[in-house]
Formats: sequence, C-alpha cells, structure tokens
Amino acid sequence: MLRRAAVALFIASVCCALRAGDQTPVYKLLYSPPTGTSGGQPFAILEVEPGVFYSAGYYENSGVGGSIFSVTATGAYKQVYVFPGNTLLNTLVQGANGLLYGSATISTGHPSFFYYSVSPSGQNPKQYPMPAGWESGLFTIVAPPGEFYDVIGTTTGNPLGIPAFARISETGKVTILYQFSASDGYPDPVYGLVCGSDGNVYGIATQQPLGEGAGFLYRSSPSGVFTPFPIPSVSLASGYTEALVAGTDGNLYAPYVLGGVNNTGQIYQATLSGQFSTVASFPAMRGCNYGCGPGTLLQASDGNFYGTTNNSNRIFRYNPSTGQLSMVYQLTGSQGLCACQLIEGMDGKLYFVTTRGGNSPGIGAIFSLDVGLPKPEPVVSGLYPASGPVGQSVILWGNYLLGAKSVTFNGTPATSFRATSVHSVQVTVPLGATTGPVTIATANGSYTTINSFTVQ
Repeated sequence: MLRRAAVALFIASVCCALRAGDQTPVYKLLYSPPTGTSGGQPFAILEVEPGVFYSAGYYENSGVGGSIFSVTATGAYKQVYVFPGNTLLNTLVQGANGLLYGSATISTGHPSFFYYSVSPSGQNPKQYPMPAGWESGLFTIVAPPGEFYDVIGTTTGNPLGIPAFARISETGKVTILYQFSASDGYPDPVYGLVCGSDGNVYGIATQQPLGEGAGFLYRSSPSGVFTPFPIPSVSLASGYTEALVAGTDGNLYAPYVLGGVNNTGQIYQATLSGQFSTVASFPAMRGCNYGCGPGTLLQASDGNFYGTTNNSNRIFRYNPSTGQLSMVYQLTGSQGLCACQLIEGMDGKLYFVTTRGGNSPGIGAIFSLDVGLPKPEPVVSGLYPASGPVGQSVILWGNYLLGAKSVTFNGTPATSFRATSVHSVQVTVPLGATTGPVTIATANGSYTTINSFTVQ
C-alpha cells in the first residue's frame, strides 16, 4: 500500500514582471480544528470562488470519516460534505466541470480504494471503485481538458507494491498508462506530479522503494511514453525532495531539504530535457542541521518563488532573476508548523494549509499571509478544442480564471460562459464569431491568447 504523503496540489503559475511590495507581512489565521474529532487535520487547499477556499480533513485510524469544508478569506467556516466513517481522504482537486474530485480509502476490514466526486455545495456525491488489484493514489492532479493523473499502487502481488502511472476520467474510468517495474524505480506521491509546458506530465522517483537510493526525474506523455532522467547525486539523496513546480520560464523547479553549500537545503532547476542545476542554497540555520530545508514551493504573480521550510517554520522567497534567497516570515507553533502547502489567491495573498500546529489541539491550520503581491492576472495556456462551429463548447485552460467577467472570440462577446475552476472556463462559441484570438477578462485584468480559435 502506498504510504500516506502530504498532498501538494498541482499549481500553474502566471508570468508577471511586477515585484513584491516591501510591506510587512500580515498573518491571519483562518481556521484551526477545534478538537481531534471536529474537522480533521486539514491537508489540501484550493480556491473555488474568489475568496472562498476548500480544504479536506482526515482522521487517520480513528473510525471517523473525512470531510470537505470551505473557509473564506475572512475566516468563515462551513462544512460541505462528510464521508462515511473509516473513510480516509487522500487528495482534493477541482475538475474542469466544476466538481470536486479526489482519492480515498475505506480502512474498515480489508481496505478498499476509490476516487470520488462531489459538487462544491456537497450534493451528488459519487464513488468510483478502483480496478481489481489497484489502489487509488495520493497525488491526484488535474490537467487539460479535464482529466486527472495519479500514481497508483498495487494491492496484490509484489509486496513492495510497484506502482503505475494512470489517467482518470471525470467519470472515474482508470486507464493504466505505464506500469513501473523494479528496474524502472519507484515513483513516490510525496514528490508529486506536475504538467509541463510541453503537455507531458513529470514526476520524481528513486531506484529503491520508500524514497531511497538514487533519484531520477521521469516524463510520461498522455499516451504513456515513459522517459527517465537521472538526477545527479548532488541534487537528490535518500528521497528528501518535494513536489515539482512548473516555472513560467518552461523549466521545472523543486525544493530539496538537504544538500546545498551548508547541507541545509537547496532549490534545483530541471529543464524538460533533463538538465539539472542548483539555483539556490539555504544558509546555515541555528539548531537545525538535518531536514530543515525547503519543503514546498510556488511561483507567484511577482515572478518570485515562495515556499516553506520543514521544522524551522520559515516562509521564504527566492528571486530567480537575482538568485537572492530571503526569509519572509517565521511562524510560531500556534500559527501552524510547516512544511505547509500553499497557493496564491485571486486577491494576491498567499494561503497555506498544514496538518501540524495551530490552536489547541494543534492538529493543523489554514492561514493567509499578505506579502504585498499584485493580484494575479488571468492567463490561458490552451483551448480545448482549438476549433469548432458556432455553438461549440470550449474549455479555456490556464490559471487565475475565477470570476471571469467576459470572454470574446476575435472581438465577438460570448453570452454563455462559466468559470468552473481556477484553471478552467467553459464557454460556448457565440453567433457571429470569426477565427481569431480569444480574450478573457477577470476583475484582475485580461488575457488574449497567442493562438487563434478556428471557427468552422
């Protein structure tokens, strides 16, 4: 069975030349579970409406079902859906159809595994059982035009559970794209998956199970063509790296809690062809000599990377233009204990979730940190499909698309459109549309596609 991993959500970043302001960071605690049996440990965060964030809580080995809940930017909490007892939630994402999806485990008796979907209002919950012999993964990501990818494990046969790379449809169909062998290595969900700018999915694995041994980056095409890229030993040892991030420059970035000049952590860069380089080394940290380096990473609307460290509870900024690494904020135990997963909200604030620290009993927190980032403008990376007649339904895929105010096809306004997630807008090609670029506007700005939509 795949070991439990902290969930990192797939984040696509926008390109913006603006820099963060010099204001003093403003911390705000939004939610902390009040008891060990209320709310559960929060482990995921995504913005479903502007200023409304969804998370999920789990109760490991408690007999209590996990739950999905929302928290607003002002701290208003609302329970959305509670799963039956002994249901352990693993992941939470939002599909291009607007539904919430994820993987879960029922731990009663012989464990069973499934993917689920439920509306943001908590209606129409559905379970999608796994094919015989397989268990659902721990790092579900969503990709255009609305499919999901995951690393799933085996429940029979090899005791080490050699996993497979899989695609999951919005109707719950699981397609095995590539099954790893012992000679291939062992991808681990703690390292996460990310969609590259070339349309392929990338992940990290090690030659031995449980994150041990030499590491390698791997690429899988949507059809399952598998390509490994060995990571130099200076960049990875004993599996202490974390989730990949797709940078706006087309490269991949990842934090690594060890290594660097002081062996206190580093950030490394990987090209899509597998060339690696260390771009930042963390300074010596008093009282922290092992495993205290960076654990998570995000590229924000100012072009800088932000992240959190393990154990030392620091929030840092890395400027890729200057190479400068600086500490932005240090948490206290009552504020939350990192490493923390993070996203940038439509308001420009950073939002964090952690399963540790926070108010009593200290089983997690959701909080925001305002560091003066500009509000992120929308960006569209693809149109699905890229051609069609009037009346065709089209998915605009990108980032920061919530609160869409208008969509035009070569200047002709669409009368039917809906933001279904931060990454997607569903729109109908309007009467009178002609071949040309598509423009979308939100309260934060507008974006016009480089490629045209062809009206047939």
